[in-house]
Amino acid sequence: MKKRIILGIVLLCGQISLAAQLQPIEEKKLLKDFLQAIYAQRNQDPHTLAYLQQVSAQVPDSKYLKRIILLQALAENKIEVADQYANFIEQEDVDADDWQAYGTYLWKKGKIAEAEQAYQKAVDLDPDNMERLYAYLMLLSAASPLRAVALLEDLAAKYPHLAGAAYAQAGTLFLRQRNLAQAQTYFDRALQHNPDEISARLGKAEIYERQSQFFLMLHELEELERMGFGDASTYSRMASVFLLGKDMEKAKQYFLKAKTDKNDDIPSAYFLALLAEQEGDFESAIHYLQEAADYRQDAPKWLQVSFYQQKLNRFEDSAKTLEQAYKAFPDNVEIAFFYGLALQQIQDYKKAVQVYRKLVEFRPEYTEAWLQYAYSLESLKKYQAMETALRQVLTLQPNHAPALNLWAYSLAQRGIRLEEAQEYISRALAIQPQDIAFIDTQAWIYYKQGKWAQAADLLRSIPVQTLEQNPELAYHLGAALAAQGNKEQALIWLEKAKQGLPEAQKLYRKLQKQR
Repeated sequence: MKKRIILGIVLLCGQISLAAQLQPIEEKKLLKDFLQAIYAQRNQDPHTLAYLQQVSAQVPDSKYLKRIILLQALAENKIEVADQYANFIEQEDVDADDWQAYGTYLWKKGKIAEAEQAYQKAVDLDPDNMERLYAYLMLLSAASPLRAVALLEDLAAKYPHLAGAAYAQAGTLFLRQRNLAQAQTYFDRALQHNPDEISARLGKAEIYERQSQFFLMLHELEELERMGFGDASTYSRMASVFLLGKDMEKAKQYFLKAKTDKNDDIPSAYFLALLAEQEGDFESAIHYLQEAADYRQDAPKWLQVSFYQQKLNRFEDSAKTLEQAYKAFPDNVEIAFFYGLALQQIQDYKKAVQVYRKLVEFRPEYTEAWLQYAYSLESLKKYQAMETALRQVLTLQPNHAPALNLWAYSLAQRGIRLEEAQEYISRALAIQPQDIAFIDTQAWIYYKQGKWAQAADLLRSIPVQTLEQNPELAYHLGAALAAQGNKEQALIWLEKAKQGLPEAQKLYRKLQKQR
């Protein structure tokens, strides 16, 4: 390798020295400076352009160096520097590489027609250079697609072994122009020459997908799989077709293939999570979402993970997930709202108040956030602040039944302003007469008013299974029965409530002592 590098430098300096007639000491310095520039370029050193310019200053007439500097300046998007060296094209012995470099410069300057002419000269001088032809095609594809297709037709005729690739490229150009009929014609011609032409199969699959002919698309993708060209993108698209056909087993199979090919594949992660959710496998659903490439940037995925954790009764984990999301997406209203709910669920009402206070300051029209703010304040026994929050809810939505119920229940629980509480719960029940929470609030107001029989009768109207599963309802019924003197029946209901509520435990022990 070392000898080859030196040989290249010697050849270069042969060109340079002819132009500059350098003395041996000067030539030695030139070699050193040029070597420094070449290694800098190889290592993507930000000083490369400056090093090359230092070399050029020693041999200002070197066309070769001017071309290198021009291309380096274009790579660094320093057009004004490239302008200073573009005159190399006016020198003698301009070859195909020179015209290609100059064409690239003109393209970058937006002089498309002149760039085409330069590239055409480069191709005319070196017609068998496929890399040069490809670069010319890229220019034509952007500027003159029909001329690019004509060039591809010529290539297919001249090089039969490349016909499949040439026609496939022509099909891709028409596909970009949304000329699906012409695109398909060329893709078919490509496959006639080479049935295993990958880009033609992919192109036809895209055409069928755009035309909603999904099972024809599936056929093309299956052919790609047969050829051994299966990747996350194709497998995910195939899986989506099976989903469309409601073949869940096949869909899952191909989404798993996509994930095997690319573990963080986004479509497969999303659908595998949904399929796992349908199967009740929430643990797997969590892992699929968290492994997706966009998880860190996708707020809804964090919400979905917290939802799955709730399903697994992992309430602390759910709150932690939403806490992280709350920090990652500080302006996301949904994240903030559900984070507050998660905090309430683990009874961290102090932090929930902080979250909801910030949320309602940011979105003062957010009625439900005001309600949850009020609920958190009530749980901390900050009743004055709670009532202020509830007034805001009712200002925004005068018939907001849950807000009316919360206010009524809070007053009843404290045993104050019971007539006002009755007014609120009457309005709430007029809106939602079957709501069990509202019925319970009415019963509790009756209890506080000394209307124990009415309270007990109202609570007994609730389905027995619901009463048995809700400690607060069971406690309220037990308390109403105890107040009536029906201790034995009261103990039955307090037995069901005492594990969940300290006040139920206290009343249960009191009645036990009185037996």
